[in-house]
Amino acid sequence: MDDPKLQDYIAVIRRQRRVVLAALLVSLAVAAALSFLQTPRYRAEAELMLRPSMSEQLLVDRAGQVRSARDSERELNNEIERIESRAVRDAVAERYDGPLDVDDVAAEAPASDSTDVVLVHVTATDRAAAAELVNLYAETYVEVRRQSQIDELLAASEDIQSRLDSLREEIAEVSQPLDEIEARIAALPADSPERARLEDQRTAVLQEVLPQLSPLQSREASFRAQLEQLEATQDLTRTGGATILTAAEEPTTPVAPRPLTNLVVGGLVGLVAGIALAFLRDHLDDSVGSKEECEQVTSLPTLGVIPEVDDPGRTGELPTVVDPLAPSAEAYRLLRTSVRFLGVESEVTTVLVTSPAASEGKTVTAANLAVVLAQSGERVLLVGADLRRPRTHELFGARQAPGLTTVLLEDADPGAATFAVEEVPGLHVMPPGPTPPNPAELLDSQRARDLLEALAHTYDRVVVDSPPVLPVTDAQVLSRSADAVLLVVAFRETSRRGLGRALELLGQVAAPVVGTVLNLVPAEETYGGTPYRYEAYRSRSERRRRRQQAAAPEAGNGAPKHAANRRIVLRPGSAPARTGPAPHDPADT
Repeated sequence: MDDPKLQDYIAVIRRQRRVVLAALLVSLAVAAALSFLQTPRYRAEAELMLRPSMSEQLLVDRAGQVRSARDSERELNNEIERIESRAVRDAVAERYDGPLDVDDVAAEAPASDSTDVVLVHVTATDRAAAAELVNLYAETYVEVRRQSQIDELLAASEDIQSRLDSLREEIAEVSQPLDEIEARIAALPADSPERARLEDQRTAVLQEVLPQLSPLQSREASFRAQLEQLEATQDLTRTGGATILTAAEEPTTPVAPRPLTNLVVGGLVGLVAGIALAFLRDHLDDSVGSKEECEQVTSLPTLGVIPEVDDPGRTGELPTVVDPLAPSAEAYRLLRTSVRFLGVESEVTTVLVTSPAASEGKTVTAANLAVVLAQSGERVLLVGADLRRPRTHELFGARQAPGLTTVLLEDADPGAATFAVEEVPGLHVMPPGPTPPNPAELLDSQRARDLLEALAHTYDRVVVDSPPVLPVTDAQVLSRSADAVLLVVAFRETSRRGLGRALELLGQVAAPVVGTVLNLVPAEETYGGTPYRYEAYRSRSERRRRRQQAAAPEAGNGAPKHAANRRIVLRPGSAPARTGPAPHDPADT
């Protein structure tokens, strides 16, 4: 089997277009219902401007570094975590007594290059309550952060002061010998010989303690500088390093639902789901949906592809009689050509038309095939051998009896049970006759075989309308008297399993099945998906005449002159003469 092509996928979607359309409409309906039935929700948000924490700024300033973008992003993420922390939420919950849940408030960085702004927002159905909660949350966070900064400042000051005090004690201890000499020198007169000796001793002690004293004094100076910088950052104690840049206002436009977005998303989801369902349904579909599938199941050629009637009210079930230029009539003429070529190697006189199951169009196919054969100049007899659900006589407006069963029961001869169709020269019809209680036994009789053999010698072509294969055995019985059996397959109605079983049953009696007829094919599926419009071959005057005829009211009652309303004239027939000119095929006009 050939690999599927793009055209095959398109064909599947076209065949299952109702499924795709249904899924699309259902998805759109659900999206619309959700959009218009859902209560509108509003988003209130406030903007916070953040600064680095005091301790981090001190460390950066001491190291002489500049914050990188990565550091700023890390700090921003830390602050977002702090905003959404349980400590902040609990502080807000103590102050908030509104209808909303404090835990619904969230923080995020805006979608911009700014790394120092955080959005605090909440989404709710109550617009005023949402704005109130966001503002309270932002204010509480600023206060909590300010208190945290104050605590951090106090802790840092205390820590530095403690270290400074310890350092001063160490400096005092190191400089104690020097301080003692200084005190003794200060107590002596300036001209005292002891003073000169002590000054020389002070110089020696200073040189001894100076290497230890200088680092300690440098550290002391650093600690004092840090204390001074802490005092210079007292503004952080008022703002906590965060300020409300933009307070939340009561929103006017809902953020949910969004009907247009929902419809677009719903349409895409429905389209994808519809296409998936279409391929699944097509894969699980057991019916015959193309000429290729029919030939694959039967391993037989498809002799005809019969389209659906475009205008049943105008052509009825016999377009070959009423409108010979209709596409379906041309399709029957193509079938006629295929049947004629069957007789190239062996004579094909009796053609049996059957189908796997009922209501697949075998009777209409047999009748139109008989008409086009007669229109080509052959002497044709259409035998209504479907004694279960007889319809052949109805297509031509004939009586059901006398007919085939009348002849088989020897109540009439074949000539008395045959009617000629006036509008189709060369066409004769043998109705089914009265319905017998035992159709299979009657058709399996020797008299039935002799009758069909005699009719084959009388007419150029005998077309037999047979019951379907699967329900009854009549078709198997009749096939033994036929030169060729045509199996009618209804498009998207005949199952592949049923078609295979019908061929199996006919094969058991060695029926000469020569091919299939794919019937009731939609116009867009005919000829590979491109409908072949035979209307274009009509002359302009002919098309104009037909339009005028269809529009003109019927004299007397105002009914339109549709060709399907014309009465087909029948007359009692007899065995036709084998001489005379061939009838004229209306399609040659």
